[in-house]
Amino acid sequence: MRLTAKLSDDFDPDAVVDPAHRGEVAWGQFNQSFERLQAQPWWRINQGRRHPLWLRLLRLGAAFVTQKRDAILDLRRKAAAFARLPIPRDPDVVYFGAEAGWEALLVQSLFGAGGRVLLIDSDPVAFARFDAAPEEVRVRAPRGWPTRELVVRRDRARIEYVQADLFTVAETARFDVGIDWGLIEHYPDAGKARLLAALGRFLRPGALEISSCPRDTVFVRLFYRAFRDEVNFGYRELMSLAEHRVHLERAGFSIVHACTLPAHNVLAARAPARSG
Repeated sequence: MRLTAKLSDDFDPDAVVDPAHRGEVAWGQFNQSFERLQAQPWWRINQGRRHPLWLRLLRLGAAFVTQKRDAILDLRRKAAAFARLPIPRDPDVVYFGAEAGWEALLVQSLFGAGGRVLLIDSDPVAFARFDAAPEEVRVRAPRGWPTRELVVRRDRARIEYVQADLFTVAETARFDVGIDWGLIEHYPDAGKARLLAALGRFLRPGALEISSCPRDTVFVRLFYRAFRDEVNFGYRELMSLAEHRVHLERAGFSIVHACTLPAHNVLAARAPARSG
């Protein structure tokens, strides 16, 4: 485990709300800044910033590679990873810390859209990202898929978006698939245990939790160093796949699939028979 580099100069500690439940992050600041980072063309990444030459070059290179590989949203690689998972047809899906919710809708595009989708995020800026997102995106289908493209649609009539602390949402053991993407790394170890217990209560026994966090690699370290002002608004760990796995297994989850994307670990794990 490695903590990311120095916090953003724009970070406001007073903007961290209820860290025991929501993680030690100023979510509103992060979501606004991260949205701007994704929208900025790589060749303009230093516009309005005063950095030494070496850092300007690092930022240009990292932005170029990240955007050319689509390593932030990366729906194509996520689709390839999700397609290998033992997910039932028309699953009921809950997404914790959902932001725009694309990963849940990607599961539907692969396995059927007949189930319920519940997106949970306490940050109003995250909901604004969901509200402003396009109604559909097209993604290259995984190898061997019967079609060349997946059409990932946002049917709002079938999506429930709850702006609330996930610890307080009154749902119990109703979902076939849970997703936490970029969430677990914002909690120290004791907080991870509480978080995973809270996630588990949403899942049916044996349901699948898809958990992702940033990888501890040289490139990912450089990314968070280069863009600390844009993304470091609180506590964040980079983990190896093995370190990530330990936290889920300690919480009673059973790993059924593990893989890595360029910037992320991805673990799929069965929920405990009796969730806390």
